[in-house]
Amino acid sequence: MEAIIYEKTLDFLQKHKIIPSQQHGFVPGKSVSSNLLCCLSDWSLEVDRGNSVDVAYLDFSKAFDRVPKRRLLFKFQHYGITDLLLRWIESVLTDRIFKVKVGNCFSLSAPVLSAVPQGSILGPLLFITYVADLSGLLKSPRAFYADDLKIYGISSDHQKIKRDLTITERWCEDWLLPLNTSKCKLLYIGKNNPRHRYFINNVELSTCDEYLDLGVLITSSLSWSEHLTRIIAKANKIIYLVSKTFVKPSVETTAKIYKTYIRPILEFANNVWTPVLERDKKLLESTQRRVTRMPYGINRPQYLDRLATMNLTSLSIRRTRGDIITTFQALTTANSPIRHLFSLNPDTRTRGHIFKLQKENFKTRSRQHFLSNRVFDPWNSLPDYVVLSNSVLSFKINYDHYCTE
Repeated sequence: MEAIIYEKTLDFLQKHKIIPSQQHGFVPGKSVSSNLLCCLSDWSLEVDRGNSVDVAYLDFSKAFDRVPKRRLLFKFQHYGITDLLLRWIESVLTDRIFKVKVGNCFSLSAPVLSAVPQGSILGPLLFITYVADLSGLLKSPRAFYADDLKIYGISSDHQKIKRDLTITERWCEDWLLPLNTSKCKLLYIGKNNPRHRYFINNVELSTCDEYLDLGVLITSSLSWSEHLTRIIAKANKIIYLVSKTFVKPSVETTAKIYKTYIRPILEFANNVWTPVLERDKKLLESTQRRVTRMPYGINRPQYLDRLATMNLTSLSIRRTRGDIITTFQALTTANSPIRHLFSLNPDTRTRGHIFKLQKENFKTRSRQHFLSNRVFDPWNSLPDYVVLSNSVLSFKINYDHYCTE
């Protein structure tokens, strides 16, 4: 029942354009990657133009717990959701209890204190609907991921950013959803940044040289070395635990553990970032090398042979494949949130397929290695039968076939 209500409510909200395009959280077709790619495209482009960028990261205080029920219902009614559906949503928000089950035993009932039901299908949709109108009040570029909000702009537009911070502050007061000023941060991006000061609730935002943005470490230089150091260290901790748990695991067990617990750490949102320095590429690949050695002793096969035995490929090959798939989805999916990141070559007389990308001139390393630029050569070299695939699944099959030719 809840899934049906969710589907119908989401359809209504999207049809009437109530959920803003800047909201990437819990919206079909959008993700952490789409959020970060849109932001990093703006930031790297401005830095390439010689501008510096100021990014204000805002944190709502216990957002899902603080949403006032009556005001949430008021907004739904204002948007046109009434009668039975509104009453059903009201019943979901009121008089809720929970129990904890351990084995076959249940705890006593206790009231649910959070305003928006967490862990439910409908809960996140209720929250993003509650904050939907805030985006329309702001003039600066911004991006939401559920309760995570960043407002940014070039440093010369600092007055506009300050105005939007004031508007956000007032909106939070009016709708009883306070900001946690101690967790709000300011990131200065680019050389010669004038480092303007910004305030929320009369408190100056503290600055940082790097910020963990939705699981990806963003630095003031837009370098990925720090992020790679972080994820490699995190993966190595898991590898250490595995090595202490299994003396000499089988090839099958090693491959399964690696694909389930370790590789996802090394590849999370990897269409957003990429290792640029050879040192970083080797460090990242060495993590996978280390795992593939676990089933063997001193006389182990060569790395490529170990990969073949475990049905793996190098991480660099997987990153290129992931970039290519992301590009295909962006260019062929209706209403793709990252379609605007890619420019097609208007000259149809050139050789190659009809979706060839137009080359962009760039000056900085961060722009050179952004997705739309680093994918230029491998994407444009694809044959027609791959690019003209009629689905993502068939594209993957055709691309893999092309790579083995």
